[in-house]
Parts: sequence; structure tokens; C-alpha cells
Amino acid sequence: MICSLCLSVCGHSSTATVCVDVKMELTLLCVLSLFLLNMNIYGNDAGSYRVSVTKQPSWTQTFSGESITLTCEIHGGGDAQWEYEWRTSNSNQPDDKTGKVLMIRADESHSGDYSCRGRRNHESTQWSDNITLTVTSEPPKARLTAGSTTISVGGSVTLSCSVDGSDGWKYDWFRSAALIRTNNNSIRITDGGNYYCRGGRGNPVYYTQNSVSVTVDKTVSNKAAVKRQHDWPEIFKGEVITLTCEIQAGGDTEWEYEWTQGNVRRTPDGRKLWVFTAYGSSSGNYKCRGRQKTNSYSFTAWSDALRLTVTAFKPKAELRSDETDIPVGGSVTLSCSVTSSSGWKYYWYRHKSSEVLITQHGETSVSQEGLYWCRGGRGNPVYYTQYSDSVRINKNVLNKVVVTLHPNWTQLFSGETITVRCEMDDRGDTEWEYEWKTPRTTNTQQNEVNISSASSSHSGNYSCRGRMRNAQHDTTEWSQSIRLTVSDNKAQCVLTASPSWLSPGASVALSCEVEPPSAGWRFYWYQTVPDGSHSSYRYELLPGSEHGTEQGSYMLDGHTHTAGYVCRAARGEPVYYTDYSKAAFVWSGDADPSASLTVSPDTVQHFTRDSVSLSCEGNSTEWRVRRFPEGGFLSSCSNWTTSGSRCDIITSQSGSAVVWCESGSGHFSNSVNITVHDAGLILMSPVRPVTEGLSVSLSCKLKTGQKASSVFFYHNEQLIQNDSRVELNISAVSKSHEGFYKCWYQGTESPQSWMAVNGFSTEAPSFSASFIVGLVVRLSVIVFLQLLLLCVWRNMKAHRSVSTDKSSATQQTVNQLEPQLYSSLLHGDVCVYESVRGSGNNDGGTHDDTEEDHDYNNVDPNAATVRGRGVLEPIPAGYGREAGYTLDGSPVHRRATHRQTTIHSHTHTYGQWREANQPNARLWTVGGEPGENPRKHGENVQTPHRKAPEPPGIEPRTFLL
Repeated sequence: MICSLCLSVCGHSSTATVCVDVKMELTLLCVLSLFLLNMNIYGNDAGSYRVSVTKQPSWTQTFSGESITLTCEIHGGGDAQWEYEWRTSNSNQPDDKTGKVLMIRADESHSGDYSCRGRRNHESTQWSDNITLTVTSEPPKARLTAGSTTISVGGSVTLSCSVDGSDGWKYDWFRSAALIRTNNNSIRITDGGNYYCRGGRGNPVYYTQNSVSVTVDKTVSNKAAVKRQHDWPEIFKGEVITLTCEIQAGGDTEWEYEWTQGNVRRTPDGRKLWVFTAYGSSSGNYKCRGRQKTNSYSFTAWSDALRLTVTAFKPKAELRSDETDIPVGGSVTLSCSVTSSSGWKYYWYRHKSSEVLITQHGETSVSQEGLYWCRGGRGNPVYYTQYSDSVRINKNVLNKVVVTLHPNWTQLFSGETITVRCEMDDRGDTEWEYEWKTPRTTNTQQNEVNISSASSSHSGNYSCRGRMRNAQHDTTEWSQSIRLTVSDNKAQCVLTASPSWLSPGASVALSCEVEPPSAGWRFYWYQTVPDGSHSSYRYELLPGSEHGTEQGSYMLDGHTHTAGYVCRAARGEPVYYTDYSKAAFVWSGDADPSASLTVSPDTVQHFTRDSVSLSCEGNSTEWRVRRFPEGGFLSSCSNWTTSGSRCDIITSQSGSAVVWCESGSGHFSNSVNITVHDAGLILMSPVRPVTEGLSVSLSCKLKTGQKASSVFFYHNEQLIQNDSRVELNISAVSKSHEGFYKCWYQGTESPQSWMAVNGFSTEAPSFSASFIVGLVVRLSVIVFLQLLLLCVWRNMKAHRSVSTDKSSATQQTVNQLEPQLYSSLLHGDVCVYESVRGSGNNDGGTHDDTEEDHDYNNVDPNAATVRGRGVLEPIPAGYGREAGYTLDGSPVHRRATHRQTTIHSHTHTYGQWREANQPNARLWTVGGEPGENPRKHGENVQTPHRKAPEPPGIEPRTFLL
């Protein structure tokens, strides 16, 4: 048809040349078309089909024995008749290699690659892609997994079955070899039993191996408990232990029993009782449970653990006795015990010969002497402890012993000698040996313990008893113990001297005490003598103390000068001496011609940062300055020097100190009290006592260094001068001028100082005249006072008769107090003073002004002594409160107030009063008409805290010395 069309086209062409060309082209095209059509129909059409191999079943893993079907599929082949061809990579070729389906009973030899193709009319398709067949020779095994192997009461357990690495399985479940369920890979069970599973797939069905069986127990509601026959907290090696497993509410059910010790399960024949002998390995936790005999998979829960502790050693009994000596006619109690355990019975033995008694509580009383043992036993069969140590029981006799000391001192010091003796009340003809209880081990059987050099190891109680030589178990009772105390430190003596500050010719009492307190001492008394060749003192025995004194006190009569003293004590044979005491000093303001101390500037009080020069003079070539500050520590202001001694002090801190000189030839100078203040005002008063009959001047110094004018001066709290003068001048000093002085300037008050007055000096040329003048003045004062009191008495008699008695008593008090002395006193580390206080009220009756009664604080009570009718009490150097530091830097606080001190040195009594805005004190005198002055003449009206009104109608007048 195509060729005909070509020819037709050429025939109708109008041009011959073109036609010829077209014909030729069409002819070639026709030939080519016919060739291609022929190739498609008869030669190459089979190769255009796609071929593949399919496997049934399509599991990824095939096991030996399974059936496999391989099919060769030609896609797009239609209904044409095909022949098939198979090829494989293994050596096991199929019997029929031309069929579309290849049936294989798989084994390991069938593993390999498989492919196929189709063929018809002498033409073939292409080979299909390979399909790989893997055959495992070992059959698979199912794996069973249990969520728990125990079914709780009322609960269930889930079981799961699987075959690792493959699929397509269905599962069969078995309980005790009986098929209970199929198809599901997991099941939930509520009954106990032995479970396993298997998998199956394919047709015919191919089965896996059975899984490992799992035993699932079912817990019943009954409770198990482990009981022990003897509830002992501790078990010993070798004891027999019986454990019982008890099922609560078990009813008629028959049970078998399982036991565990720790994590190890033990089954002692399934019996309820477990009896075994304890060893060290038996310690641990024990549990049990019950299993129903009719259903071996039904159990109780495991019981709570019972803890057993087994001790590897055999215990030993302990025997104790409240006493080891049987008193006359009495008995002693023996106690036997086994530590940290219970359940014992006790077996008693005497001389280990026979069993004498079995007791439950471990105590027995015996009245026979001898050697005793015991042991414990418990359980069935009886388990015995080791025997106890033996205890010797002795029998007491009637004789008594007592411990004595020779010498009889219970307090000893290191190195002393003493004998401790055991004394029998009635030895008779019996021979005795002795036993001792002492702090140190002693093997002596004698009646004495000799201590030749005592030490603290000998401290303790000493007691003894006697034992008959011919009857070793017959003894006396132990004596009462006596306690011996031995100090490793050497005995120390403490010396005190009273008073520390002397009035001329006064007696001094020395007191020496041994610390710690003990008996039997003799005391030796020494005076300290300065020695220019040593920094300390040499000691010289005082008269009468060569052989010591039995009393710890020593009196020094007629003492006049500064001196130091020490003491020591001795006792025993050989003689034991204490150390020397620290030096105690007695200070005196009186100068010694052989040694004298001068102070520049010559005043008791100084400001801080002032320069004070202390100089020693006298019959010596060697000197040193000593000081004793308030802190109480003796020190040297300067060392020994051969060119006279001088000590310059810069007073940097507040405080006070006693200072004196010592010469190399052994003399003490006079002592002075130096005080340093940080106040704005001080009193300039002499450091030495003023000789009676001489003149003295007192002044008030500001911190700027200038002397203050218009100063108020006070003597024993009484205002005695308040004019514009700078100084208080006393032209002829008498004993009445002795006392405390202070000054007041523009609101500032100085501390007060004591000015001492000595008796007449034979060296003063004007002494007789001065004394006569002073005597006349005092007699005039007395006459004036008597006349004044008589006038007051007459005027008051009509109003109050009782006033006469009071005035007379006041006059008597004034006359009695006038000749009394004030002397300064420094005892220990505090500088205090002595004063005289009357024994009665000032007005002869009850005092109604409480403001006049003031106490002294921080005053050494040992400084007061009693002389005559007055009471000597310490009075400090100032009233109010002062605070500061001693010369050596020690802080000090002092407070003092005045109690009812009355001193009359003038013809009138002065009073003090203040207005609301006027700090200056005014003076007034007792005078005027009777009844105008409500105060009595004998009353002290100088109390600084009270405002005294000015009597009306009387002009104030000032009386100056």
C-alpha cells in the first residue's frame, strides 16, 4: 500500500526529473517500513516483556523444613503460551526447571539466588532479577517472658511469647503440658503453674521449639512468720538453734515449708522446724514461706526476716562479790552473770569440787570462807559457759585495826617524809601479817608503809587489815581509810603586815600563812636588808625567831622607819623548809638620817605628762629607788649607783605609787606617796609629814602650770578659806591641821590629799614660841565653845529639856575627838587612810538627816584597827569617783564618800550652802539669838550634798588660819 501511494504521487508529477527523484525516495522508504514491520512481528517482540520471581510465604528468614513456593511472573505477556526456564546459584537444582511454579521443601542446601525467564516461538524474555533464599538449618525456639513469677493476692501476671529475628508466627500456650490458648503472643494468667509456649506458621504449619518453661507462683492470703525457741539476743558457737515456720489462719490446709538464709534458699525437707547447731557462718537473716500440698504453685508470701547473730567464741561467766570478807556472824552476796546475753541458769562451786547450788537470778549468799567459782548454762541440751575467775572469800575476826600517820599531817609537800602505820587494837599471842590498800602498789606485809620522799603519786586513800599467819583466810575488817594529799609544788608562805603605813612609834603585826593550809609548822621571821652586791635583799633573822615560833604572827613594837620583811616555815625530821615569802613592806614618812628621799617638785599630786625627780641622799655610796604601785608589783625605778641615785619619771598615766630609797649599806629612806591625775586641777601639798610648830603653804595648780587665785580650800570637807589669795598658809602647824585637803576653783575640784603632822622637832629654833601660840589658840577655842554652848543651852532649856543632854553629849564628842590621829595607810595594792570616828550620834540622839551618812567603797577592810574609844576606818584620798591608771599603767577605779567625820580645829563650826545658780560655797557661823540656828554645834554640817540655809539676821564671817 505504501509503495502504491508513492508511485501514484510520481505519476501525477508534471516534471519528469522531479518524478524520477521522488520515485526513488519513496521506493527506499517503503522498503525500510516493510523491514521494520517484519522485525516486530516475527523476530524481537518477546524481549519487551518484564519478568520477576515472587516467594510465598514472603518471610525474610526461612528455616529448614519449611515449604517455599517460587513463581515466575511475565508481566504483559497476555494469554500467550509460555515456557519457563529457571536458574539458581546453588548446586541443588530443581527437578522441574520448566514450570512457572517452583515448589521447594527448604533445607540449608536451598540457600542461594533464584531467577527465571519465558520462551515461545523460539524467542525468550530477558532473565528476571535474582531473589535470594536464606535457609537456617537450626529450627527456631520460642522465648517466653513473664512480667513477674509471683501472682499477688487477687492479682495477675502477663506472659509474652516471641521468636527472635523472624515474623509471621502464631503462638500456642501450654500450662503443665496442656494447651490452654492459641494465636495470641501474650496472655494474662491468674493461676500459678508451669507455663511455656511455641510458634507456628505456614501451610503445612511449621512449629518452633517450645520455649523454656516459667514457673509462676500464686500468693495466698495466709501470713508466714519465723519463730525461735529461745529469744536470746546473742547466740554462741555450739548452741543448738530451733526455728519454727508458723502459718497464720492456715486452717486444715496441709503445708510444706521453704527456708532461706540471706539470699540462699534452703529446703530442709520441707519441714516446719529447722534445727541446727550454730557456727560463725550461721549469722544472718532467716525467712520462710508455706506451700500448699494440694497446689504446689500456691505459696504464702515470704515471712519477715529473723536476724541471728552468732558469736564465734564461748562466753565466760563473771563472778562478783559485794564484799570479800564475811563479817562476824554475817554473810556476803555473790553475783554471777554473762555479759550481753540472757536466759542463763547459774551453777555455783566451792573449791571446784561439787555443784552446790543452781539459781535463776545469778545471786547467792555464803557464810563460809573459801574459793568460789560459777558458770552459766542454758538450752536443751544445756550449753555451758566457761568457768568464771575465782573469788576468795575470807572470814573476819573480832580484832580491829586503824591507820595512823607519823607525823600526823594529811597535807604533805613534795620531798617530805612520813610513815603510815597499821595498828591492831589487841594482838594477843597471834602473829599477824598485814595487807594494804594504797595509791601505789606495795608488797609489804609489815604494819608500816614508809614514804621517804613524797610526791603526788602518793596522794590517795590508805587502809589496811590484819591476816592471821596460821589461818590465812581469817582476817580483820578493813580499817577506815585516811586520805593523804601530796602537792608536787613546794609549800609557799604568804606574809602580811598591818598597818602598812605607820604612825610614829606604832606597833606592826606580821602574819605568816602556809598555802595550801597545813599543820605542824614553825615560823621564822626575817628583815630584808638592801644589799648593794645583789638586785634582791639579804635576810636577817628577827630577835626571838632563831628557833622559830609556833604561832604564825610576830609583833614589832616601836617601829619608826620604812622596812621590809619576809618569813618562811619549817617542819618534820629531817627538816623541810618552805620557800621564803614575798616581801611585805611597812612604810613610814619619817626620815632616817642615814637615808632620805626628796621629791621635786615637792608635792603629792602631779599631772599626767609631768616630770617628777626622785633623789636619794644619806650615808652611803650606793643607792637605788624602789616603787610599789597600786598594781602591787615591786619594781626598781633605778639600779644601784655609786654617785647618788636619781630617778626621773614622766607621769604618763593616772595612778599612785609608794616610793622610797634603799642604800647599799642596808638602810631604807622615808616613803612617800605619789599620785598622778588627769584632772584639770591638783592640790600642791608636801610629800613629807610637816613637823608640828613649823609653817606650811598649800596651793592649787592648773594644768597650764599656773597657780590659781581666788581658790576655795577645804580641810576634812570643811571650807576654811575662800578669798582671793593664791595659797593657804599655816604659820604654826599643829596636830589639828592633820587631815585631808583639797581645793575648788571655778567649778573644778582637785583630788584630796592627806597632810601628816609629826611631833615637835628639837631642831626647830622657833618651836617653843610656835607651840605656845598654838596652845593658846586652842585653849581660846575651847573656852569660846564652852561659853557658846552654855548660852545655847540656857536659851533652849525652856523649849526642849532634852536638848541639854544632846549639847553635853556633843561637847563631850568634840573634846574626845580632838586629840585623835589621822594617818595614811597603803595595804596591798590600794592606797587608803585611817580616820577616827566617834562611837555615838553627833546630837546624842537619833539622827534624822540621812544625807550625812556615807559609806566608803573599794576599801581594804583589813586596814582598820581599834584604838581607844574610836574606830579606825579607811578613808580614801578623795570623795566622789576617780578613774585613771597607776604609774606602771594598771587601771584603777576608786570611789569614796565621807561618813560623819567631825574635826574641830577652829573656834566655830562652818556650814556650806549653795544657791540655785551659785556654785560657790558660803560660810556661816553659829551665833545670834537662841533658837535661830536649828542645828546643834556638835553636828557636822559640812556634808557637800546638802544645801544649808543661811540663818536669818546673822552676817556671815570667815575665820582664817
